[in-house]
Amino acid sequence: MMSGYAGIFLFSTIANSPVEICGALVLAAWILSGRFLPDTRLWLKSDTAFPVLGMVLFPWVGLLYAPSPQDGLHIAVRGYYWLYSIPLVRAIHSRKYSNLLIHLFLAGLLLNTISSFLQIIHILPLKYGTPSGFLGISSPWITYTLLLTAGICIASFYLRQAVSFRTRVAYALLIVVYFVTIGFVGGRSGYVAFILLSPLLVYNLVGGKYFGRIAIISLLVVSVLFTFPVVQTRFAQAKKDLVQYSQGNVNTSVGLRLHMWVVTFNEIKSHPFLGIGTNGFRSIWERNKQGKALPVFDHPHNSFLYMLVSFGIPGLAVFCWLLLVMLKTGWRAFGSPLGFSLFVFTLIFIIGGLTDTQSLVFPTMILFILFSGFAAASETGDEALSITQKKEEKARG
Repeated sequence: MMSGYAGIFLFSTIANSPVEICGALVLAAWILSGRFLPDTRLWLKSDTAFPVLGMVLFPWVGLLYAPSPQDGLHIAVRGYYWLYSIPLVRAIHSRKYSNLLIHLFLAGLLLNTISSFLQIIHILPLKYGTPSGFLGISSPWITYTLLLTAGICIASFYLRQAVSFRTRVAYALLIVVYFVTIGFVGGRSGYVAFILLSPLLVYNLVGGKYFGRIAIISLLVVSVLFTFPVVQTRFAQAKKDLVQYSQGNVNTSVGLRLHMWVVTFNEIKSHPFLGIGTNGFRSIWERNKQGKALPVFDHPHNSFLYMLVSFGIPGLAVFCWLLLVMLKTGWRAFGSPLGFSLFVFTLIFIIGGLTDTQSLVFPTMILFILFSGFAAASETGDEALSITQKKEEKARG
């Protein structure tokens, strides 16, 4: 089972199919091992269980009143991905296993950055106009920079804990590689996440007693980020987009988002409690976008508005409930690699969800599910370890 999880974490930022194959291996091994029922009972004791059940059920219920149920079926079917989070309750009961999975996530990101550098020097083609590594069309800008920001923060935590000089140098180089890659990608939400979390990065590098120093170094780090021409161009373009939007042109990156959100809010007013159903945004967008030349979209580029417009106030409440549980659990275990990674990923997922529906983008969706499993494992860790030890003692006896 751990081999399957290792593959999921390694390939989560690289390709979809290997993740699904490894996920199938995890579920098959889990069911055949006879741990399905005891692990599920243990998972149900965690605070993540009920909001996760809501995340699974709402898309199925939403099919009953969706404008085109057949178009939303693929979203509802993907609910089985949440099963990946349940075996984690006992699979990572030791620090060794959680460290392994986190490092495999970092390794997958490193492979992406190597591919990105090869794209920058034109050895590999720029598939989507940006050095996006192995990531597909739905995730080369925002998602990639968000994941790289998560990688930088997590690597900085391990750097702070490292004892040997070689290990510290290795983590420092990893941070630099991720950082340089961010400068060429162009995802503004990832840049915002990096800016907001830069004090946390610096805290790991210089310690927590020097708040003034942390603030100054954070400003310097952010200033270095803005030396990259791509970063400057992307923020300058956002300013231009806002000017054009004020002049009536919505067909820009920022303008389309603002226009989508207006359309979404108008629809929410009409359907506040149940929403419009699973994958119903496309129909209301086509009906209300007021411009045939505007692109077709299946979601409002905001995770919170997506849940609210699709499944109403209950859907948004369940989504926020899960996020709060993950943040709380991560904060309580902030001093451990698992807790720190959980807290940082959840924060970055929230920031990215403000300008894109990260809950639908495959890499961040899978990692969101897995990190919810980290939260459940952290909450039930002592009990999971006790059960495992008893089984081992019984087998030896």
